[in-house]
Amino acid sequence: MSFREKISWISLLSMSIIYGIYFWSVATVAPQNSGVHFGALLTTVISLAFVQVALITGAALFSPKEAKAPLDEREKLIELRSTRIAYAGLASGIATACLLGTLDPPVVYNSNGLLFILVTVELLRSASQIIQYRRSA
Repeated sequence: MSFREKISWISLLSMSIIYGIYFWSVATVAPQNSGVHFGALLTTVISLAFVQVALITGAALFSPKEAKAPLDEREKLIELRSTRIAYAGLASGIATACLLGTLDPPVVYNSNGLLFILVTVELLRSASQIIQYRRSA
């Protein structure tokens, strides 16, 4: 498994778990408690940053030559394809959010809906990279 594929796995798994916990808490708390959501979001972002930095640093320590290596043509192509797929998902998600926004949901659901779309698209990008690395391996 290449170093860049390891980074994609770290991103996919850490974001799934940490944001999964956050979105579960948003779904179970009343929408009038927006202060609770802000604190939870701040904790989520800090936790995600800490976990990803620690895991990527650990992966880089085990394979320092791969970590320092520049992107080759295959890796650049994988990133471009994954970004294209994620952009299509982002455009579709934002269009859906705009449509659902006309139903006048509480602001906390509207803003967290947009965050959910962003997180989902990042997960889609990471998953797409992993699939492409596996196919070309």
